[in-house]
Amino acid sequence: MPELPEVETVRRALDRRVRGRVITAYRVGRPAFNRPIPTRALSRLKGSRIESVERRGKYLILRLSRGWDLVCHLGMSGSISFDSVEENHVRFRFTAGGRIVKMHDPRRFGRVGCALPKLGPEPLSAGFNADYLLGALRGRSAAVKACLLDQAVVAGVGNIYATEALYHAGIRPQRRAGAVSRAEAARLCVEVKQVLRRAIRMGGTTLQDQAFKDPEGRPGRFSLRTAVYGRKLGACGHELKATNRPISGRTSLYCPVCQR
Repeated sequence: MPELPEVETVRRALDRRVRGRVITAYRVGRPAFNRPIPTRALSRLKGSRIESVERRGKYLILRLSRGWDLVCHLGMSGSISFDSVEENHVRFRFTAGGRIVKMHDPRRFGRVGCALPKLGPEPLSAGFNADYLLGALRGRSAAVKACLLDQAVVAGVGNIYATEALYHAGIRPQRRAGAVSRAEAARLCVEVKQVLRRAIRMGGTTLQDQAFKDPEGRPGRFSLRTAVYGRKLGACGHELKATNRPISGRTSLYCPVCQR
């Protein structure tokens, strides 16, 4: 699933290419998405100017003229691209000032015109700090990684970046969240921010089993810098282990030497 760095990469490309343009047409393929696009959301598109493209967690938000917003989620494998040719796999598109913007969602988990759920603070904001995280983890028996993946705790962090941040913070993903100390919470906040910033600079992560590309068709390069995710040996050189049980449905790797 595209996580914060991938969605931010898409957001920056969209904002750069379509900000200020007027949506002149749109088309929704059939079948399109797992959930139908609300008619009201579509009726607002044609003739609207794109004032800006923003992000909240893993959600893209197109700020439209007349005070309207179009919220999109890329789902498990959705992508957005620029093209001038209509293709059979197009599921959603609109033309903004002569430029065709296409959303392709082969697994049909993406959503267009959805409402934003309750989300925690942005991990790159000042609000995501040691005091906040310690309070969010206090008394919880769930694994600390499960809490990081909870979008109501922190918005936008997914499996790849939670795995990486916990490694750099020296915390095992299966540790009980309530057992995390204040010093560890402070270190984890720092590492979450640093991992996400590095990934954004490298255009997100594209692995062999993931087809993420930015709207210009470029793959993410953070897979070249992962310390744990997708590897057999950690950056420390030690052999990695997988948790005995999946965490939030995901297999979790960690270093048994460096993480406690």
